[in-house]
Amino acid sequence: MMKNEITVTLKFFSGMHRELSLKHYDPGKGITLTVKEGTRLKKALKDLGIRGLSSNAYFRSGERIGLWTKLRSGDEVSCLRPTGGG
Repeated sequence: MMKNEITVTLKFFSGMHRELSLKHYDPGKGITLTVKEGTRLKKALKDLGIRGLSSNAYFRSGERIGLWTKLRSGDEVSCLRPTGGG
């Protein structure tokens, strides 16, 4: 890992992982990525192929964050697609 890179973990719920074509995806573990320091959540998700970014909800350490949030080393971000039902 280069000096200006960080490691983050993204966890996908509500079926979002299906867009990634990942085999053996484990929502409990998520995906660990190495990105440049200062990378925003939006770029990391786009690079993975997630579509419809603005309609999803994102949380870091239980706090809701936006797509323009800069990722920090060691972050664990949960990504959810809003669902409804009765």
